[in-house]
Amino acid sequence: MAETIFILHEPQLPENLGATARAMANFGFSQLRVVSPHCSVLDPTAIAMSVGAESLLQSAQVFTHLEDAIADLNWVYGTCATQRHLIKEYLPVRQAGNRIQTQSGRIGILFGPERTGLSNEILARCHGIIQIPVNPEFSSMNLAQAMVIIAYELSQYPRQAEPALNTGETDPATQAHLCAFLSFLERELDRVDYWRVSSKKPLMKKNLENVFTRLQLTEQDIRSLWGMIDRLRGR
Repeated sequence: MAETIFILHEPQLPENLGATARAMANFGFSQLRVVSPHCSVLDPTAIAMSVGAESLLQSAQVFTHLEDAIADLNWVYGTCATQRHLIKEYLPVRQAGNRIQTQSGRIGILFGPERTGLSNEILARCHGIIQIPVNPEFSSMNLAQAMVIIAYELSQYPRQAEPALNTGETDPATQAHLCAFLSFLERELDRVDYWRVSSKKPLMKKNLENVFTRLQLTEQDIRSLWGMIDRLRGR
């Protein structure tokens, strides 16, 4: 059974922190992680807005860097109101709920800052992007409102669903494993001057990361890829 963790990246308003905790409690979720918040997770306004769910704020894990907040997760899904210029799978929220409940391991649902949402660089590191069907002429949605809709949809699917991915004797790769491999790959590509034009590297790197996050990689897959590259180097 999937273990679902909600992650707020750089939330700005204590009201949304409290409303998020309340929505999580409403639908039976208890794990909250917060990355570089602009206010205290235990701000009095946040506690008041949680309306009795302050225990989720008290137990929330606070991180300085997103990489640390997702390192132990097997799957990460970003949220975004509109489609970006990314080769990425966009999942309507109901289909996302079905997908997530058929996956194993730890799954993170990532929400961006209220003003800007998640950047393309962060979305590139996600396995998919969850979207709530809204009026395209007015797609802006409050963070806590989006949170409650997604929490509701996730709560509607059977918790006993079997994983769709049979990993055998291995496990789905964590973000820490994937990040280490991508860093290794970047160093190797730097060594052979793969990027050629330095100004194009950020976009090329983002597209390359997209290739790997679209796959359902296991720990064994990562070890195999690492070994192949080492072999090509003549080690």
